[in-house]
Order: sequence, then C-alpha cells, then structure tokens
Amino acid sequence: MSELRLSLRVRIIAVLTAVLTVGAVALGFAAWHSSWLAAQQAYDRLLSGGAVQIAENVYVQGGVVTVDPPVSAIATLAAYDLVFYKVVDPRGVVVAGYDDLMSDADSVDIRAGVVLEDGLYQGQPVRIASLARQLELPGTNNWTTIVVAQTTEARRALARDLTLKALGVIAVMSVLALLATAYAVTLALKPLTRIEREIASRRPDDLRPIAAEPPNEVRNLVQAIDGFMHRLSERMAIMQRFIADAAHQIRTPLAALDAQVEILLGTPASRRKAETVTRIHERTAELGRLTGQLLDHAMVIHRRDAAAMAAVDLNQLAKSVLAKAVPLSLPREVDIAFVPAETSPTVNGDAISLREALSNLIDNALRHGARSRLIVTVGGDHGGTWIEVADDGEGFAAPVSELLLPFAKGLTSAGSGLGLSIATEVAQAHHGTLEVSRNDGMTRVRLRLASS
Repeated sequence: MSELRLSLRVRIIAVLTAVLTVGAVALGFAAWHSSWLAAQQAYDRLLSGGAVQIAENVYVQGGVVTVDPPVSAIATLAAYDLVFYKVVDPRGVVVAGYDDLMSDADSVDIRAGVVLEDGLYQGQPVRIASLARQLELPGTNNWTTIVVAQTTEARRALARDLTLKALGVIAVMSVLALLATAYAVTLALKPLTRIEREIASRRPDDLRPIAAEPPNEVRNLVQAIDGFMHRLSERMAIMQRFIADAAHQIRTPLAALDAQVEILLGTPASRRKAETVTRIHERTAELGRLTGQLLDHAMVIHRRDAAAMAAVDLNQLAKSVLAKAVPLSLPREVDIAFVPAETSPTVNGDAISLREALSNLIDNALRHGARSRLIVTVGGDHGGTWIEVADDGEGFAAPVSELLLPFAKGLTSAGSGLGLSIATEVAQAHHGTLEVSRNDGMTRVRLRLASS
C-alpha cells in the first residue's frame, strides 16, 4: 500500500490541493470576466463621453451642418487606441470623418441616447458608439448622426493586467491556505502520534486503557480500542487461568498413571498385576476424558465470539445428542427418557457449542448422578426456551456458584469438574443461564436460552 493511501496527512493535503486548484481555476475565470467587464465599462464611458462631445460641437452654419471636432476629446480617446469618427447630416451626407465607418444601431435608439456595439473596421475589432442630435433645420428630418469607433487593444490590455493581478492574489491565497492547512493537520494529528507511540512502547501483556487524551473526533475510536483491549485482557485472563488449572488437573492422573506403571513393573505375574492393569486402563480412560473435555472447553471459549449464529431446532438437537451421548452399555440399569417440546422451539445459536454443552450435561448425569433414571426435556416459558437434564442422583454437595466454575467438583471428587463449566460458557454465549435445582427427588440442570 502506498504512502498516499497510508498517510492521513497526505490524503487531506491532496484533497485540499485538488479543491484549491479547482477553486483557483473557477476564480481565475471569474476574475477574467470581471476584469473584462471593468475594462469595457471604463473605456465605454470614455467613448460615450467622446461621442457626446463631438455631438455638442455639431452646428448649422448657412443652412449646412458643420462640425468643429473637439481636439481634447479625440486626443483622450486616441491616447489609448486608434479612433475613427463620422458625422452624417439629415440628408445622409457625411460632413466629417470616415465615409466607410458603419453602425448597425437602430435610428430610434440612438435618438434616445448613446448606443454601444462591437464591430469590425479596417480589419480590426472596434467598439462603436452611435448618437443622434436634433438640429434646427427646415423639414421634418433634422437628425444628425454621430458615429465614433475605437479599437479594443487597450481594453484587452487593461483586462489582462487586472486578471493577472487577481490571479496573483488567488495564487498567494491558495498557497497560504495550503500551508496553513498542512500546519493545522500536523497539529491536529499530534495526539494520534502520541497515542501511536504509547501503544508501540507497551509490552504485549500491557492492555491498560490508553492514557493519552484523544481529540473529540477520534475519542470514539480510542474508546473502541480501549474496549477491545479490555475484552482481550479478560479473554487472556480466562485462558491463562484455564491453562494453569488444566496443567494442575492433568498432573494428577499422570502421576497416578505413573505410579500404577511403577507398581506394574515391580509386581510379578499374578492377580495383583491384572488389577494394576485394570487401574491403569481406568486412569488412561480418565486422562483421555479429561483431555477431551479440556479441548471442548477451549473450543467453546473460542467459538463464543467467532462462530456464526444460525437457527437451531432444540427438539432435533436434544434428540440427536441424547442418542450419541448415551453409551451402548452402562454399569447399572438406567431408565432414559426424552420429552420434546410440543412446538419445536428454535434459537439463534451455534449448534456445535450447544451440542457440546448438552453432551457434557448428559455425560455428567450418567457418570456421577443417575442411579436409575435420566430425563432430557425440551420446553419453553416466559423466560425463553430451555433444555433440562434431570437424574435421580443425590445431587451436588458444593454450592451452585462454585459448581459453575472450571474444575469444580460436585458430590464426589470423581471427574474433571469441566462439564458444568462448559455448559455455563455456552449459556452465556447465547445470552442465557445455567440453572441447577433439586425437587421431586430429581437433580435438574437446565440450559436456558434466549428465544430467536
């Protein structure tokens, strides 16, 4: 990825440069238009004044229209450009000036005042002022026409000069605006630089909130980062505690297994040896179950925030889990029943995590609870939907709050104490709870979930 895309400063300055460039071009055109209008109006006033002065010097002498050209007016106009004029008497006879100087102005309009227009004379663009003056002559048509033309080079030069000066001002202001913006952006990004340095200088296990005070525009971003680090810190604490507890729990069956192997090695072939092999088999099975539950617990913790949720039919889920969780043979006679809900409730959840939670609850009930009965029930009430595993065992000796923690023990010291913890993690991930109760001679563990 290029620096242009990475750097917020460069992107802001680039966008502002583009905006200022477009604005400068637009202002340049506006400056040219305004300058041309200003030059046009200034020279039009001079041209109109010159035409009026010539008209005032037209008079009748001996019945003939005569003109005494005002030298000062013509000199003023000629100081900037070439000047041409023509005076036509009421008969249409040119009494002074250039015969071929023509005007397209309407005769009615020029009698009301000076009429200005653009034209072409002797191959040069000119500005033409036309004016009619009424003289005291016999007859009805006694209007004399005065036409004055001036080339436009001086106008264009003035407009060009005004435009260049305006463009200079626009360029200076654009550069100043760009420099001011670059400086302002640098000042505005300084808090982000401090935040960056603070995060970069931290140790990997330092997940405290960011101490640098952020500007208001990025306060929500910094708060989101703080929230993420807080959740990450909690998750790391859970995993560290879990790893420490798991290491402690695994050492016990490993030590017992090692002791049984030592006994086996030092015992001659006899019935004692067969009993030792049986205990080794039991310890190995216990270690395998503990390892499986540890992996299940880690998987549930991982899927809590990573798994995609989908609609799960609780009747179908409970039926399939019960069929797989009950072993083909049990050391004692247990009556197993499944009571589905009438309406097949569904929840928006992670089917894999729910399956693991229910499987652990059923396994716990069969191994450490049920003496002769186990019932799996799916139902719902005003608090949501639920799956309940009930057995006729003696229940739990430890308080419920302790049972829901990892490696907590129930009535006996057998087992890893992970079954209820896994179910609790799954319930919390689905915005639900795990409820433990005892009534009607049955110990009931209910996995309550929020309805979809």
